[in-house]
Amino acid sequence: MSEDDFFELVRSWLTVHLPRARRLSPHTIRSYKTALTMLIDYLRQTQGLTLTDISFNIIDRAMITGFVTWLVEHKHVTPSSANQRLAAIKSFLAYCAGEAPELVTIWMNIAQVKPMRTTARPPQGISMSAVDALIRAPGQTTPRGVRDTTLMLLMFDAAARVQELLDLTLTDISTAPGHGSVTLTGKGNKVRTIPIMDNTCSHLNRYLGLFHSENSAPGTRLFYTTLAGTPRPMSQDNVAYLIRKHATAASEYCSEVPQRVHSHQLRHARAMQLLRAGVPLPHIKEFLGHANIATTSIYATADNQMVRQALQHAGSSTVEPAQIWDGDEELILKLAGLK
Repeated sequence: MSEDDFFELVRSWLTVHLPRARRLSPHTIRSYKTALTMLIDYLRQTQGLTLTDISFNIIDRAMITGFVTWLVEHKHVTPSSANQRLAAIKSFLAYCAGEAPELVTIWMNIAQVKPMRTTARPPQGISMSAVDALIRAPGQTTPRGVRDTTLMLLMFDAAARVQELLDLTLTDISTAPGHGSVTLTGKGNKVRTIPIMDNTCSHLNRYLGLFHSENSAPGTRLFYTTLAGTPRPMSQDNVAYLIRKHATAASEYCSEVPQRVHSHQLRHARAMQLLRAGVPLPHIKEFLGHANIATTSIYATADNQMVRQALQHAGSSTVEPAQIWDGDEELILKLAGLK
Protein backbone atom coordinates (compact mmCIF):
# COMPACT_ATOMS: atom_id res chain seq x y z
CA MET A 1 0.00 0.00 0.00
CA SER A 2 1.32 3.46 -0.86
CA GLU A 3 1.09 6.68 1.14
CA ASP A 4 -1.68 7.74 -1.24
CA ASP A 5 -3.70 4.69 -0.15
CA PHE A 6 -3.10 5.56 3.50
CA PHE A 7 -4.44 9.11 3.27
CA GLU A 8 -7.23 8.07 0.91
CA LEU A 9 -8.48 5.65 3.55
CA VAL A 10 -8.08 8.33 6.21
CA ARG A 11 -10.30 10.62 4.14
CA SER A 12 -12.99 8.03 3.47
CA TRP A 13 -13.00 6.89 7.11
CA LEU A 14 -13.45 10.41 8.49
CA THR A 15 -15.79 11.84 5.85
CA VAL A 16 -17.85 8.84 4.77
CA HIS A 17 -17.67 5.82 7.08
CA LEU A 18 -17.89 7.52 10.48
CA PRO A 19 -20.61 10.10 9.70
CA ARG A 20 -22.69 8.11 7.23
CA ALA A 21 -22.21 4.40 7.95
CA ARG A 22 -21.73 4.61 11.72
CA ARG A 23 -23.61 7.91 12.10
CA LEU A 24 -21.29 9.14 14.83
CA SER A 25 -21.63 12.63 16.24
CA PRO A 26 -19.36 15.44 14.98
CA HIS A 27 -17.77 15.55 18.45
CA THR A 28 -16.78 11.87 18.29
CA ILE A 29 -15.47 12.25 14.75
CA ARG A 30 -13.32 15.20 15.87
CA SER A 31 -11.89 13.01 18.61
CA TYR A 32 -10.99 10.29 16.09
CA LYS A 33 -9.47 12.89 13.78
CA THR A 34 -7.36 14.22 16.65
CA ALA A 35 -6.00 10.72 17.31
CA LEU A 36 -4.80 10.38 13.71
CA THR A 37 -3.37 13.90 13.73
CA MET A 38 -1.39 13.14 16.89
CA LEU A 39 -0.11 9.90 15.36
CA ILE A 40 1.15 11.84 12.35
CA ASP A 41 2.76 14.41 14.67
CA TYR A 42 4.48 11.58 16.53
CA LEU A 43 5.93 10.15 13.31
CA ARG A 44 7.13 13.56 12.15
CA GLN A 45 8.64 14.62 15.46
CA THR A 46 10.23 11.39 16.65
CA GLN A 47 11.15 9.69 13.40
CA GLY A 48 11.65 12.67 11.13
CA LEU A 49 9.12 11.44 8.58
CA THR A 50 7.38 13.69 6.09
CA LEU A 51 3.78 13.21 5.01
CA THR A 52 4.94 11.46 1.85
CA ASP A 53 6.88 8.96 3.99
CA ILE A 54 3.81 7.85 5.93
CA SER A 55 2.21 4.63 4.75
CA PHE A 56 0.87 1.38 6.16
CA ASN A 57 4.33 -0.13 5.77
CA ILE A 58 5.63 1.70 8.84
CA ILE A 59 2.75 0.76 11.12
CA ASP A 60 3.56 -2.07 13.50
CA ARG A 61 3.05 -2.98 17.13
CA ALA A 62 6.29 -1.38 18.37
CA MET A 63 5.49 1.91 16.66
CA ILE A 64 1.97 2.16 18.08
CA THR A 65 3.21 1.21 21.56
CA GLY A 66 5.80 3.97 21.28
CA PHE A 67 3.10 6.40 20.21
CA VAL A 68 0.97 5.68 23.28
CA THR A 69 4.00 6.08 25.58
CA TRP A 70 4.93 9.35 23.83
CA LEU A 71 1.45 10.73 24.45
CA VAL A 72 1.80 10.24 28.19
CA GLU A 73 5.47 11.09 28.68
CA HIS A 74 5.89 13.96 26.22
CA LYS A 75 2.41 15.31 25.55
CA HIS A 76 1.37 14.82 29.19
CA VAL A 77 -2.04 13.38 28.40
CA THR A 78 -3.62 11.09 30.96
CA PRO A 79 -3.41 7.31 30.48
CA SER A 80 -7.18 7.34 29.97
CA SER A 81 -6.89 9.86 27.13
CA ALA A 82 -3.99 7.93 25.62
CA ASN A 83 -6.15 4.81 25.63
CA GLN A 84 -8.90 6.71 23.81
CA ARG A 85 -6.40 7.67 21.10
CA LEU A 86 -5.27 4.05 20.87
CA ALA A 87 -8.87 2.87 20.51
CA ALA A 88 -9.39 5.36 17.68
CA ILE A 89 -6.29 4.08 15.84
CA LYS A 90 -7.51 0.50 16.23
CA SER A 91 -10.92 1.50 14.90
CA PHE A 92 -9.32 3.12 11.87
CA LEU A 93 -7.19 0.05 11.12
CA ALA A 94 -10.21 -2.24 11.52
CA TYR A 95 -11.96 -0.16 8.88
CA CYS A 96 -8.90 -0.33 6.62
CA ALA A 97 -8.74 -4.12 6.98
CA GLY A 98 -12.33 -4.31 5.79
CA GLU A 99 -11.53 -2.15 2.78
CA ALA A 100 -8.22 -3.81 1.85
CA PRO A 101 -7.71 -7.48 2.88
CA GLU A 102 -3.93 -7.11 2.63
CA LEU A 103 -4.11 -4.87 5.72
CA VAL A 104 -5.72 -7.49 7.94
CA THR A 105 -2.35 -8.60 9.31
CA ILE A 106 -1.46 -5.04 10.35
CA TRP A 107 -4.83 -4.59 12.03
CA MET A 108 -4.55 -7.88 13.92
CA ASN A 109 -1.04 -6.95 15.06
CA ILE A 110 -2.11 -3.55 16.39
CA ALA A 111 -5.23 -5.05 18.00
CA GLN A 112 -2.86 -6.83 20.41
CA VAL A 113 -1.45 -3.56 21.78
CA LYS A 114 -2.67 -3.36 25.36
CA PRO A 115 -4.07 -0.10 26.74
CA MET A 116 -2.23 1.62 29.55
CA ARG A 117 -3.26 0.82 33.08
CA THR A 118 -5.41 3.49 34.64
CA THR A 119 -6.57 4.18 38.15
CA ALA A 120 -10.32 4.39 38.41
CA ARG A 121 -11.34 7.66 40.02
CA PRO A 122 -14.78 8.48 41.38
CA PRO A 123 -16.67 10.92 39.17
CA GLN A 124 -16.14 14.56 40.10
CA GLY A 125 -19.62 15.75 40.83
CA ILE A 126 -20.63 18.87 42.72
CA SER A 127 -22.84 19.23 45.77
CA MET A 128 -26.55 19.86 45.51
CA SER A 129 -26.02 23.30 47.05
CA ALA A 130 -23.56 24.08 44.27
CA VAL A 131 -25.97 22.75 41.64
CA ASP A 132 -28.75 24.91 43.04
CA ALA A 133 -26.54 28.02 43.09
CA LEU A 134 -25.28 27.40 39.56
CA ILE A 135 -28.75 26.96 38.07
CA ARG A 136 -30.10 30.02 39.87
CA ALA A 137 -27.17 32.24 38.84
CA PRO A 138 -28.47 33.35 35.39
CA GLY A 139 -31.68 34.73 36.88
CA GLN A 140 -35.03 35.00 35.10
CA THR A 141 -35.14 38.69 34.21
CA THR A 142 -33.73 38.42 30.67
CA PRO A 143 -34.36 36.02 27.78
CA ARG A 144 -30.74 34.88 27.92
CA GLY A 145 -31.07 34.23 31.64
CA VAL A 146 -34.15 32.10 30.96
CA ARG A 147 -32.26 30.21 28.26
CA ASP A 148 -29.20 29.53 30.40
CA THR A 149 -31.28 28.49 33.41
CA THR A 150 -33.33 26.11 31.28
CA LEU A 151 -30.27 24.62 29.60
CA MET A 152 -28.44 23.88 32.85
CA LEU A 153 -31.56 22.68 34.65
CA LEU A 154 -32.42 20.28 31.84
CA MET A 155 -28.83 19.07 31.61
CA PHE A 156 -28.91 18.24 35.32
CA ASP A 157 -32.43 16.85 35.50
CA ALA A 158 -31.91 14.47 32.55
CA ALA A 159 -28.25 13.77 33.43
CA ALA A 160 -27.56 14.51 29.78
CA ARG A 161 -24.19 14.63 28.09
CA VAL A 162 -23.63 18.06 26.59
CA GLN A 163 -23.83 16.84 22.98
CA GLU A 164 -27.01 14.90 23.76
CA LEU A 165 -28.52 18.15 24.98
CA LEU A 166 -27.36 20.14 21.96
CA ASP A 167 -28.77 17.52 19.58
CA LEU A 168 -32.29 17.85 21.03
CA THR A 169 -35.01 19.01 18.65
CA LEU A 170 -38.51 20.23 19.42
CA THR A 171 -39.90 16.76 18.72
CA ASP A 172 -37.64 15.27 21.40
CA ILE A 173 -39.34 16.98 24.34
CA SER A 174 -42.68 16.60 26.08
CA THR A 175 -43.77 19.04 28.78
CA ALA A 176 -47.12 17.51 29.73
CA PRO A 177 -47.62 17.91 33.52
CA GLY A 178 -46.72 14.71 35.30
CA HIS A 179 -45.46 13.12 32.08
CA GLY A 180 -42.59 15.40 31.01
CA SER A 181 -39.73 13.69 29.21
CA VAL A 182 -36.83 14.18 26.81
CA THR A 183 -35.61 11.69 24.23
CA LEU A 184 -31.82 11.70 24.11
CA THR A 185 -29.62 10.18 21.43
CA GLY A 186 -26.41 8.99 23.06
CA LYS A 187 -23.22 7.27 22.05
CA GLY A 188 -23.61 4.78 19.25
CA ASN A 189 -26.92 6.44 18.37
CA LYS A 190 -28.61 4.69 21.28
CA VAL A 191 -31.89 6.40 22.10
CA ARG A 192 -33.35 6.67 25.59
CA THR A 193 -36.35 8.58 26.96
CA ILE A 194 -35.76 10.25 30.31
CA PRO A 195 -38.47 11.62 32.64
CA ILE A 196 -38.12 15.23 33.76
CA MET A 197 -39.64 17.03 36.70
CA ASP A 198 -42.65 19.33 36.44
CA ASN A 199 -40.59 22.41 37.35
CA THR A 200 -38.20 21.63 34.51
CA CYS A 201 -41.20 21.44 32.19
CA SER A 202 -42.33 24.86 33.41
CA HIS A 203 -38.92 26.33 32.63
CA LEU A 204 -38.97 24.66 29.22
CA ASN A 205 -42.39 26.08 28.39
CA ARG A 206 -41.26 29.57 29.28
CA TYR A 207 -38.10 29.13 27.21
CA LEU A 208 -40.10 27.82 24.25
CA GLY A 209 -42.38 30.84 24.41
CA LEU A 210 -39.38 33.17 24.16
CA PHE A 211 -37.17 31.34 21.67
CA HIS A 212 -39.52 29.29 19.48
CA SER A 213 -42.68 30.32 17.70
CA GLU A 214 -45.72 28.15 17.09
CA ASN A 215 -44.60 27.83 13.48
CA SER A 216 -41.15 26.43 14.32
CA ALA A 217 -40.38 23.27 12.38
CA PRO A 218 -40.51 20.10 14.53
CA GLY A 219 -36.89 19.30 13.67
CA THR A 220 -35.60 22.67 14.89
CA ARG A 221 -32.82 22.47 17.46
CA LEU A 222 -34.07 23.19 20.97
CA PHE A 223 -31.03 25.30 21.91
CA TYR A 224 -29.29 27.60 19.48
CA THR A 225 -27.28 30.81 19.21
CA THR A 226 -27.87 33.73 16.88
CA LEU A 227 -25.15 35.14 14.64
CA ALA A 228 -25.91 38.21 12.54
CA GLY A 229 -29.60 37.58 13.09
CA THR A 230 -29.38 33.98 11.87
CA PRO A 231 -29.94 31.00 14.23
CA ARG A 232 -26.90 28.74 14.48
CA PRO A 233 -26.37 25.40 16.25
CA MET A 234 -25.02 25.90 19.75
CA SER A 235 -21.57 24.37 20.27
CA GLN A 236 -20.00 22.63 23.24
CA ASP A 237 -17.70 25.64 23.59
CA ASN A 238 -20.77 27.88 23.96
CA VAL A 239 -22.05 25.69 26.78
CA ALA A 240 -18.65 25.54 28.48
CA TYR A 241 -18.42 29.34 28.39
CA LEU A 242 -21.85 29.97 29.89
CA ILE A 243 -21.29 27.41 32.65
CA ARG A 244 -17.95 29.01 33.58
CA LYS A 245 -19.55 32.45 33.59
CA HIS A 246 -22.42 31.46 35.84
CA ALA A 247 -20.17 29.38 38.10
CA THR A 248 -18.08 32.48 38.76
CA ALA A 249 -21.21 34.40 39.73
CA ALA A 250 -22.58 31.52 41.84
CA SER A 251 -19.31 31.11 43.76
CA GLU A 252 -19.75 34.59 45.23
CA TYR A 253 -22.64 33.41 47.39
CA CYS A 254 -22.05 29.65 47.52
CA SER A 255 -18.62 28.52 48.70
CA GLU A 256 -19.30 24.95 47.50
CA VAL A 257 -19.14 25.94 43.82
CA PRO A 258 -15.70 24.77 42.55
CA GLN A 259 -13.34 27.16 40.77
CA ARG A 260 -13.62 25.05 37.64
CA VAL A 261 -17.01 23.65 36.69
CA HIS A 262 -17.77 21.66 33.56
CA SER A 263 -20.98 20.30 32.12
CA HIS A 264 -20.26 16.67 33.00
CA GLN A 265 -20.27 17.55 36.70
CA LEU A 266 -24.00 18.19 36.50
CA ARG A 267 -24.45 14.71 35.06
CA HIS A 268 -22.32 13.23 37.84
CA ALA A 269 -24.23 15.15 40.49
CA ARG A 270 -27.55 13.80 39.19
CA ALA A 271 -26.22 10.23 39.10
CA MET A 272 -24.98 10.49 42.69
CA GLN A 273 -28.33 11.93 43.76
CA LEU A 274 -30.12 8.95 42.25
CA LEU A 275 -27.70 6.55 43.92
CA ARG A 276 -28.23 8.18 47.30
CA ALA A 277 -31.99 8.07 46.79
CA GLY A 278 -31.72 4.28 46.58
CA VAL A 279 -32.24 3.86 42.83
CA PRO A 280 -30.49 0.57 41.86
CA LEU A 281 -27.43 0.75 39.63
CA PRO A 282 -29.08 -1.09 36.70
CA HIS A 283 -31.74 1.63 36.52
CA ILE A 284 -29.13 4.38 36.83
CA LYS A 285 -27.24 2.68 34.00
CA GLU A 286 -30.27 3.03 31.72
CA PHE A 287 -30.88 6.59 32.91
CA LEU A 288 -27.31 7.60 32.02
CA GLY A 289 -27.20 5.64 28.78
CA HIS A 290 -24.16 3.57 29.77
CA ALA A 291 -23.40 0.56 27.58
CA ASN A 292 -21.88 -1.41 30.46
CA ILE A 293 -22.91 -1.42 34.11
CA ALA A 294 -19.21 -1.48 35.05
CA THR A 295 -19.13 2.16 33.95
CA THR A 296 -22.05 2.97 36.22
CA SER A 297 -20.54 1.06 39.12
CA ILE A 298 -17.83 3.67 39.52
CA TYR A 299 -20.45 5.83 41.23
CA ALA A 300 -20.71 3.23 43.96
CA THR A 301 -17.02 3.76 44.73
CA ALA A 302 -17.81 7.36 45.61
CA ASP A 303 -19.81 6.20 48.61
CA ASN A 304 -17.31 7.27 51.29
CA GLN A 305 -18.70 10.78 51.41
CA MET A 306 -22.24 9.42 51.39
CA VAL A 307 -21.47 7.09 54.30
CA ARG A 308 -19.87 9.90 56.30
CA GLN A 309 -22.86 12.12 55.71
CA ALA A 310 -25.24 9.33 56.69
CA LEU A 311 -23.33 8.77 59.95
CA GLN A 312 -23.29 12.49 60.68
CA HIS A 313 -27.01 12.83 60.06
CA ALA A 314 -27.96 9.65 61.92
CA GLY A 315 -29.98 10.76 64.89
CA SER A 316 -30.13 14.31 63.60
CA SER A 317 -33.47 15.95 62.97
CA THR A 318 -32.02 18.47 60.50
CA VAL A 319 -34.24 18.78 57.48
CA GLU A 320 -32.53 18.56 54.11
CA PRO A 321 -32.86 21.70 51.96
CA ALA A 322 -35.54 21.67 49.30
CA GLN A 323 -34.58 20.42 45.87
CA ILE A 324 -34.40 22.81 42.95
CA TRP A 325 -37.57 21.47 41.40
CA ASP A 326 -41.13 21.13 42.65
CA GLY A 327 -42.07 18.11 40.55
CA ASP A 328 -43.16 14.66 41.61
CA GLU A 329 -40.11 12.55 42.53
CA GLU A 330 -42.31 9.46 42.28
CA LEU A 331 -42.27 9.91 38.51
CA ILE A 332 -38.68 8.87 38.09
CA LEU A 333 -39.19 5.77 40.23
CA LYS A 334 -42.24 4.83 38.20
CA LEU A 335 -40.55 5.26 34.84
CA ALA A 336 -37.50 3.39 36.10
CA GLY A 337 -39.72 0.43 36.86
CA LEU A 338 -39.55 0.82 40.63
CA LYS A 339 -43.22 1.57 41.19
